[in-house]
Amino acid sequence: MKKLIAALLAVTLILSPAGNFIFQDHITAEAKSYKSGKKSFNAPSKPAPSKAEKKKEDSAVPNKATNTPTGKGGFFSGGLMKGLFIGGLAGLLFGSLFANMGMLGSILGFAINMLAIFFLIFLIRKVFALLKEKKKKEDVNPWRS
Repeated sequence: MKKLIAALLAVTLILSPAGNFIFQDHITAEAKSYKSGKKSFNAPSKPAPSKAEKKKEDSAVPNKATNTPTGKGGFFSGGLMKGLFIGGLAGLLFGSLFANMGMLGSILGFAINMLAIFFLIFLIRKVFALLKEKKKKEDVNPWRS
């Protein structure tokens, strides 16, 4: 029985590249001769403002430079891209930490990820407990003056 299974495995491994020739599932694009037309967009033009309108606009906004935002925000200002960047760096760090350990590395990586999730849940619960305790201290006896 073992010899039969070994022989079938050997035949399967030897003939596996032949499957690409027998079962062709390559999908090719056949739109090689199609060319789209050249189009352009022309924005509708506004009529030029008169001199009186320019004076009103200039007097209404004395310094346009003060109305523009000066900073774009730092790295720790929030946003989706910051979260993706930090998450990717953490994944690379923990992924390469246990890279050459085989299945034990995968298990340890999973354990570190689970600890990180538990730590986040713990922090969120602590914040809500502190807020609830603070609110409870404020409302001990609201009728006493």
